[in-house]
Amino acid sequence: MKYNRLCNHGVTLILTAAGIFIQSYKMSAVRVEPLSTREKLCYAAGEFSGVMTYDVLSLYANIFLLEVVKLTPLAATAVIFGSRVWDVLAYPLLIPVLNATRPNKWGKHKTWMVASTLIVIPSYVLGWYVPGIDSGGKVAWYLIFYSVFLVFQTAYTITHRTLLMYMTEVPAERDSATTYRVLCHMLSNLLAIVVHGQIVAAFGTTESASCVNSTISNTSTAITADPETGYLVSAGTTAAIITIAVCATVFGVKEYTGSTVTDDDTSRGTLLKDIWEVCTFRPFADLVGLGMLSIFGTILQQWSIALAIQYAYGLEDQLQNLLLALLVASVLSVPVAALLLNRFGKKLVLAGYALLMIGVSVGLMYVPTRRLDVFLPVVCLGGAGITGPNYIPWTMVTDVADDFKIQKGKRRDMLVQTLYQTLYIAAVMLASVTSIVALEIGGYRTGSCTQPDSVAFTTRLLMSFIPAGAYLLSLVFLWRYQLTGDRLAANKAVLEERRTQQSSDSGNTDKAAPQPSLAMKSHDLPDTRGPVQLTHFGPYGSFRFKHP
Repeated sequence: MKYNRLCNHGVTLILTAAGIFIQSYKMSAVRVEPLSTREKLCYAAGEFSGVMTYDVLSLYANIFLLEVVKLTPLAATAVIFGSRVWDVLAYPLLIPVLNATRPNKWGKHKTWMVASTLIVIPSYVLGWYVPGIDSGGKVAWYLIFYSVFLVFQTAYTITHRTLLMYMTEVPAERDSATTYRVLCHMLSNLLAIVVHGQIVAAFGTTESASCVNSTISNTSTAITADPETGYLVSAGTTAAIITIAVCATVFGVKEYTGSTVTDDDTSRGTLLKDIWEVCTFRPFADLVGLGMLSIFGTILQQWSIALAIQYAYGLEDQLQNLLLALLVASVLSVPVAALLLNRFGKKLVLAGYALLMIGVSVGLMYVPTRRLDVFLPVVCLGGAGITGPNYIPWTMVTDVADDFKIQKGKRRDMLVQTLYQTLYIAAVMLASVTSIVALEIGGYRTGSCTQPDSVAFTTRLLMSFIPAGAYLLSLVFLWRYQLTGDRLAANKAVLEERRTQQSSDSGNTDKAAPQPSLAMKSHDLPDTRGPVQLTHFGPYGSFRFKHP
């Protein structure tokens, strides 16, 4: 009997210690120590899932639906536009669902990332499968799977980017992690084009004689081998890559549940009231203005550059090399932008990038035709310049969320991220519509080997004066932006003081917590309610076992 009692007490001690460890892991409060490089890399790796599939679908969906599935242009447009509408609507629709989700032992945001990925992967792969049904059934097939993919990809993107707010509350650490994420964003753009392009090319050949021009691929393409298998193999390869990336984030990042603001991220009032409160918060409104105008100019140039290379600059034989140079320059400029931010501050550096892009954009209007020696340096300079609009505003979103917490006393991190992402996608859609409408007005002829001179002039406008005007207007909102160095330093001091106070209070609570006693008589009494019973002692736990 004494031996059994001693064993029971030993097991109780071990399980109590394990309970303390698990409890501290699951219910960690505010993080004090800095993020490690491993954690930053694991967090950034999750960006591959959010970018690779989205980029491949954006770049190749048109040619796939037209050349492989054999849909009419009107039907293909209905599929793409209908799914994009769901992409925009998903953000406001997901806000109450994500906010209503309760934290769990694995982390609220990481749980949503895993659940979303389990739906994203099959819907993405099925979106590249060609079913043996009639044309109407194919339209319904791709509209459903593209819409499902985009909705849950949106859920993944929201939770992944909001996860950073729950990894650390130190602004400098968030900026550093965002730098890693943006670098992976650029690398995933490059990887998406390389992986998909090489695999599809291995299953299909290109015949220049067909001269089937696509506004998305902007290459003369006619698929004569086995394109259906090529697209499925590419989808499977991409799915394997994003699975590894998501696992790296889920298992390599620790999500914290605490905050320097006692109010959680769940809306206490109506959703519309919370949205109005965030949208009318001046730093957020100014950030949205400069962010939307900057990304409008950037996306407009990215959508138009391939056509401009072909018809405005006469360098169609160098198309792939010039696009690769643009992406490489973007990737290499990310560390440079991070160093500039640390030295000069976000507002000044973003203003410099905007002025750089204004100069590059205006210069593109006057680059001579068939002058690779002139056009290549301008493209590389533009590739380095687009890093600013793609990178710096995202580091400012976390600053706005922190300022909102301090000024309003409420935590609305997910709502801030979601609203900014929604308006970001709206700016992308506006840029794409502007490009299509301008080409239609300019007389662009789909499927034609040659285009009128008006198309060359239109593409130059889309690359130069229109985006330059957007960058110029973004400087107005940047000038109004209030979160300068002094205010950010004050916010950092307030958050640091609150973290110190909360850690001190937590330490006092833990010190005063009652400890489980080995002499508890309840362990000696028979338990008729089952073999195991869990009781709690404040932040600790004790396990009771029934005697045999």
